[in-house]
Amino acid sequence: MKAFFLFLSVLTSLLGFIYYYSTFRLISGLSLNGPVVTLILVGIGALVLLVPLTYVFSRVSKREKTQTFFAYVTFTNFGFFSILFTLVLLMDVLRLVDFGIVSDYSKLLFSMLLRFGFPIDGVTEVKNFSLAFSTIVVATALSSLGFYNAHVRLRYKHVKVPGKNLHPDLQGFKIVQISDVHIGPTIKEKFLRRVVGKINLKSPDVVVITGDLVDGPAATLKQHLRPLADIKSKYGVFYVTGNHEYYSGVLSWLPEIEKLGIRVLLNDNQILKVGKANLLMAGVTDLTAGAMIKSHATDPKMAMLGGENCDYKILLAHQPNSIYEANKLGFDLQISGHTHGGQFFPGNILIYFAQKFVAGLHRYQNTNIYVSRGTGYWGPPFRLGAPSEVSVLELQLQD
Repeated sequence: MKAFFLFLSVLTSLLGFIYYYSTFRLISGLSLNGPVVTLILVGIGALVLLVPLTYVFSRVSKREKTQTFFAYVTFTNFGFFSILFTLVLLMDVLRLVDFGIVSDYSKLLFSMLLRFGFPIDGVTEVKNFSLAFSTIVVATALSSLGFYNAHVRLRYKHVKVPGKNLHPDLQGFKIVQISDVHIGPTIKEKFLRRVVGKINLKSPDVVVITGDLVDGPAATLKQHLRPLADIKSKYGVFYVTGNHEYYSGVLSWLPEIEKLGIRVLLNDNQILKVGKANLLMAGVTDLTAGAMIKSHATDPKMAMLGGENCDYKILLAHQPNSIYEANKLGFDLQISGHTHGGQFFPGNILIYFAQKFVAGLHRYQNTNIYVSRGTGYWGPPFRLGAPSEVSVLELQLQD
């Protein structure tokens, strides 16, 4: 409980700082009695008040549609302000380093405002207004684009995975991956049904789900996983846990996932007979699992057990950082998610400070690693600069 309140205090303080700084800098240099400042203060004040109000309603309401609506409002608000805050920082840089560009732009904007009789005067105020106005417009535009991308642009990502001495019967073996779907406050059955439709169109040999499938309690969300039972795959569907399963009551989720005909790999494996080739499908629990359930501590060695002599060895691991152990043990390919590719600006830049392997196909010593940008999203319903994907991986003999 203490940890929860500490987290809540830190989060509240951080958000408070973001709201305060964004507001203060946007109105800096403008007439405090002017209509522009009034509009900014009223607009941001209304958005700030929406956060606690919508959060309370999303928790109190017993209707799922109502909960979803208020969750959308809350998380969209968070996303908008994270983008706005970043742009405000850039705006401050432009105030310091002008190069004449901002001044020329301000004159152009001022001439347009005069035609509409907008009550603003003074060169300095015009410059500050033009920066504030543009920052808000760009933040709104980027948020709208990010919202559209997250809900409409679900694309395939086709990747050829090269392998030396690949068994002839594994040439062209097709793996379709989804990751980080995050069935929860704003992602429901409708979205997952669309995802399953895209999976089946590719006629996969095997389907893998690399963690963070869910983001909430099984008691209220399990019905939204029903589309997964409709996946058509020649050799089956395999799943490993991500960190969010452990925040959501993983022990109640696992039986529900297995009921859908999905093979759960908890530091475990299954050997697939593909023609005359033996293909190892292994999976580990999330890197952080052991801190929450000791018996779920990640164990790549256990996942490899019995499959050491297979012709090709694949490890499913939610977090890319499992690659170091995977390489030591002789896995040929690790398939991961977790990063979301940063999900949206500025996260898709900052993520590189936290992760070595952020998205796409990489090679670490003797092991290939593919990292999905994720199929859904977490928190703010935005995708900007890090498109969501259904990954289609094909094994290919390396020339």
